[in-house]
Amino acid sequence: MTGKFVPFALGCTALLLAACSQTPTPMPAPEGNLPAGSPYAGGKQYPWTDRLDAPGADPYANGRNYDWSSPVAASGAQAQALSGGQNFLSDLDWTSATSGWGPIERDRSNGEQDVRDGTTLRIGGRTFAKGLGVHAASEIKYALGGQCNTFTAFVGIDEEVGKLGSAQFRVFGDGKMLFDSGVRRGGDLSLPVDVSVAGVKELRLVVSDGSDNNFYDHADWGEAALNCVAAQPTGNVVLSGLPYVSATNGWGPVEFDRSNGEQAQFDGKPLTIGGQVFAGGLGMHASSTIAAGLNYDLGGACATFTASIGIDDEVGDRGSVVFQVYGDGQKLFDSGVVRGSDAARSISVDVKNVGALRLALTDAGDTMNFDHADWADAKLDCVKPAQAQSPGTLDPGFGSGGRVGVGGVDVVAEDGGGVAVLDANFKITRLAASGAVLAQSAAMSDGEANAIARQPDGKLVVAGQMDGEMVAVRYLSNLTLDPSFGAGGVKKLKVSRAGNLNTTSTSSVATDVAVQPDGKIVLAGSAEAPSKALGGGGYQPITSDFAVVRLNTDGTLDPGFGDSGQTTTDLEGIVPNDGYDTSQDFIYGLTLQGDGKILVAGQAGEAGGSAAVLARYLTSGQLDPSFSGGAVTSGNEIYSTFRAVTVGPDGQITVGGGTDRFFVTALLQRFNPDGTAGPRATFHVSDSRIPQTVVTSLISENDGSVVVGGYVSESTYVARFAPALTQDASFGNVPGGNVFLGKGTLLSVVNTTDGKIVATTAAYAFDANLVGFRQGQATYRLFR
Repeated sequence: MTGKFVPFALGCTALLLAACSQTPTPMPAPEGNLPAGSPYAGGKQYPWTDRLDAPGADPYANGRNYDWSSPVAASGAQAQALSGGQNFLSDLDWTSATSGWGPIERDRSNGEQDVRDGTTLRIGGRTFAKGLGVHAASEIKYALGGQCNTFTAFVGIDEEVGKLGSAQFRVFGDGKMLFDSGVRRGGDLSLPVDVSVAGVKELRLVVSDGSDNNFYDHADWGEAALNCVAAQPTGNVVLSGLPYVSATNGWGPVEFDRSNGEQAQFDGKPLTIGGQVFAGGLGMHASSTIAAGLNYDLGGACATFTASIGIDDEVGDRGSVVFQVYGDGQKLFDSGVVRGSDAARSISVDVKNVGALRLALTDAGDTMNFDHADWADAKLDCVKPAQAQSPGTLDPGFGSGGRVGVGGVDVVAEDGGGVAVLDANFKITRLAASGAVLAQSAAMSDGEANAIARQPDGKLVVAGQMDGEMVAVRYLSNLTLDPSFGAGGVKKLKVSRAGNLNTTSTSSVATDVAVQPDGKIVLAGSAEAPSKALGGGGYQPITSDFAVVRLNTDGTLDPGFGDSGQTTTDLEGIVPNDGYDTSQDFIYGLTLQGDGKILVAGQAGEAGGSAAVLARYLTSGQLDPSFSGGAVTSGNEIYSTFRAVTVGPDGQITVGGGTDRFFVTALLQRFNPDGTAGPRATFHVSDSRIPQTVVTSLISENDGSVVVGGYVSESTYVARFAPALTQDASFGNVPGGNVFLGKGTLLSVVNTTDGKIVATTAAYAFDANLVGFRQGQATYRLFR
């Protein structure tokens, strides 16, 4: 436990430590085979444990206490710092811990057998400010309470032993193995760990000796952290199944659907009060120094809290506690003193409009001895008002009135209703379903990011431009760069092609990205091409083509796609020249069909006129001849563009963009699966004298309708259109069905996993410090 085992260790309490600290034998430089004077010579061992003995007749003898605190989850009801929701294990209380040589060290290496005698955590040239330093064989247990999403770390042998040592790292959740590193040896690079712990009550970290011996097995859990998000309740909720924001308990971890028991997780019995057995509830223990408590984020959605309270029969007629219920810091209920001889008491507490609920226990003013308290059959009745859920209205449970002041150029849905928002400087911000900021990645000082996609394993792929060429960047779920992808997480691509006539360097850019079901990554954008010779001896200096690239899961180019992983398409000769210049071709939007074919949306031409173009590629990288020859246009406009594309459940394709040159009108167009044209619509969403309405993002709905996002002049909007592309005037409960969200010239929309719409906005005002697009940036959450 943080800060609690050190005094006991210094006092050599037999109940706590299997071996007490001694003056360490200096460890020689670990080079070659085990040298003379090895600290392991003669079978020396200094095993250590923070696992407490089973209680005797009086578990409280000699002033023993095992108070405990949970990890902290991000919550809309609890303001979070930028790192809120991320819990470094070195800052948390464990429920038990063992190590093969001296105590487990927090934020430093194992060192020798004394407390805090290690150095900075280092694995394979990488330094970690946070983490755990252990020695094989080691085991650490944490009680999570089911409120965390992911566990991440970097594991390996610490550099303090050089190339000696070998160890195997394993992660278990409720007894099930979630990760196995295999044998890691001294000198190996750090290995990332990124596993889901959704619903896990007990996390167990195990380090074994690599099947040889434990000599020099100094093992590090670098940056070991839990990311936790508190879920807001809906409907009728059993409290033991609802993740909490945080918890404290006077004796071991809070237990779910069982009594408090002793200091270990899962050691309680069926909840029983006065002979009455309850199937569900919470088993807790009061404390003489802190009020044991559970904190929940209700978001104002609940009406009543009910429970049966009392002292559990496992302590007989002993114990006395006071049960209390708080709402937003105000006491809503106080039981008075409840004793072990009392029968179960049913309570019902009004929690209307309560954002933060806290269940508290005190020791009734005597001692904490035998204060095993049950919140049996604890339930919440949570039904949000129907009028607050009208499609297109802002979700008040997200941020402040449906808005969070973090925006960007793209957004992708994550598990649990959260999203990851991408800024133009490659910074990713993870938002919980409540709008709380869970974590942020570092920004990059060069290049520009345009789009983000999520892999099934939770890794995030970003597409953009760096050093004048296409780039893909992959992040682990903890938002650090993935070292297994490209060069340290970054894959730079040379897609542009220079010709003999060029006097200017060429470039390429990725404007959108998608991940195939097999994990391969598709990038789309444009690549500048060789010069074209013109009549009379002249030449056109720079041309631009459609560019599509496919990468393997490790970032290498897929040789089975196009020309060694990439394909470029000059639309001249494919798209009719009706007054626009087809030498300048750009892709802006990308999506994958269910059969793996690739749809791209963009334009052919630029200042001299442009045609909105939709093209389809086969999985091999060639244009699909069955799709009207491979590419289709929106019509006969001299100036038009497609910026986004989506595929509906019936295979119908919808593209959106804009048309006209000066008074730009938003454009929606449907195409059949064979490329033939379907319904079409143009619209304005502003009465401005110089309207500039553009569609930048689309979502297909199950009923065939489509959610549209874009901007008009300097404001962003969201709207919804029926399958026939007629606008839904009831969307958002505003005249005309256009929901205005704020300033900006870009907007991206996505459906969340819990059935909401999230839109993020960015304004093109890049500041000198490369902190990203800030003017007008925000993220909004709307009901569907």
